[in-house]
Amino acid sequence: MFLQMRQALESLAAALDGVGSAPAGELREALALAKPLRARVEMLETAVASRIAARERHGDGGAGVLHQIAAVPRSDAARNVRAAAELEQVPAARSALAHGEMCMANAARLARAARSTSPDAVQGDADLVEMAKTLPPAEFAHASARWTTKHQSAAGLAERHRRNRRNRNVRFWNGEDGTVQMRGAFDAEMGARIQTRIRDEAERLRRADRRLQRALRSANPGESAHRDAACGDGHTHDTTVLDGCVPDGGVRDGALTGDDAVRSRDQRMADALDSILTHTPSDTAHDSAADNTGHICTASGDETANAACDDTCCAGDGQRGSFQRAAGAACDGPCGTARGCGCAESSCTESGGAGSARHRNPSTQIIVRADLADLLDGSGIGEIVGTGPVPGDVVDRLCCNAEVSVVLFDT
Repeated sequence: MFLQMRQALESLAAALDGVGSAPAGELREALALAKPLRARVEMLETAVASRIAARERHGDGGAGVLHQIAAVPRSDAARNVRAAAELEQVPAARSALAHGEMCMANAARLARAARSTSPDAVQGDADLVEMAKTLPPAEFAHASARWTTKHQSAAGLAERHRRNRRNRNVRFWNGEDGTVQMRGAFDAEMGARIQTRIRDEAERLRRADRRLQRALRSANPGESAHRDAACGDGHTHDTTVLDGCVPDGGVRDGALTGDDAVRSRDQRMADALDSILTHTPSDTAHDSAADNTGHICTASGDETANAACDDTCCAGDGQRGSFQRAAGAACDGPCGTARGCGCAESSCTESGGAGSARHRNPSTQIIVRADLADLLDGSGIGEIVGTGPVPGDVVDRLCCNAEVSVVLFDT
C-alpha cells in the first residue's frame, strides 16, 4: 500500500511538470479527473485513519489521527469519519464515494439526511444520490436540506427542535492574545431571530459608513481630487486612513480611530452585536453620516448647525433608534411615527405613553416556508429560510406573535 501511494505521488509530480506544455484540451481532461482523484484521496485517508483508531483503540473513529497526521481541519475530520461510518447503510452513496464520483462533503450531507429521515429513504431516492454526485457542495447543501424537510417526520423534527432548544448556549473565554472569544448554539427559531437582527444592524452600519465616506470626500473636493491624483492608478485618497491612499473599492485599514474607520464586514458584524446589546442604534458613533444631499445627520437625528431641516435629512436608511424621518414630515412629528430632525431624545415616548422610545424592541423579519394543507391539518413542517426546518407548532407561535404577510404559491 505504501509503495502504491509513493508511485501515485511520483505520477502526480510528473503530471504537474507537464502542465506548462500540455494543450488546452488535455488540460481540461486532467481537470475533470481531479475531482474523482480528490474524492478518492479523502476516502483513502478517512479509511486509513479509522483503521488506525480501531487498532489503537482511540475511541473517536479516527478523527484525531486524521487531524494530526493528515492535517485535515478538526471539524472536517470528525464529519468525514462519521459520514464514512453512516454510509455503510446507504450502499449507493458508499459506492459512489469509493469510486470518486462523490466528494466527502456531499457524502456527509447524505449521511445527515439519512440520520434525519432514514437510510432507506436516501437509498431509494436515485435523484438525490445523483445530485450528490454532480452538484458543488454549497448547492447540494441547500438541495439536501430541502429534501430532508420534505421527508422528515413531524415527530422527529419536533423532538430535534426540543433537544436543540434545551441545548442552547453561549460561552465566553479569554484568548491567549487578549481577545474575548464567544461561541453559541441556538434552536432554529432563536438562531434565525439573532442572525437576522445582527445582519440587519450590520447592513445599517455599512450604509452609515458609505455616507460618512461620501461626506468626508465632499468636505473638500478640490483637495480630495488633488490627493487622488497623487495616489496613482487604482488607488483613492481617503481621509479616514493613516497612509491616505487605499485601493479603489478596497477595505479601509489603518484607521486613525475605531470610530472613524470604514469597517470590514466582520468588523461590522461585531459592532452590530455590540450595538444591539449595549446601545440603541442612535447611540452608535457611526450613525453620524451624510445623507444624499450632503447634509450631516448626527447621532441624535439633528443636522449640523445652520443646515436646513429638510425632508431628506435622516430619510430612508438614516435610521435613528426605531425611527426615521419620513418625506414631508414635520420637524416636530410624532415620535412614534416620523422622527423630526430636532426631536429631543428625552421627549420621545412610545405612542404617547410613558417611557423612552429608545427602549422599543426593533422588529426582526423571519421568512417561513410551509405547505398550507399540512399547516391546516396540524401535521405540517415549516422551514425558516436560511436556518432550517421547524415543527408546525413553532410556525403557529410565530404567526400568533407577529405581524404576518402571507404569500401563496400554487404548484
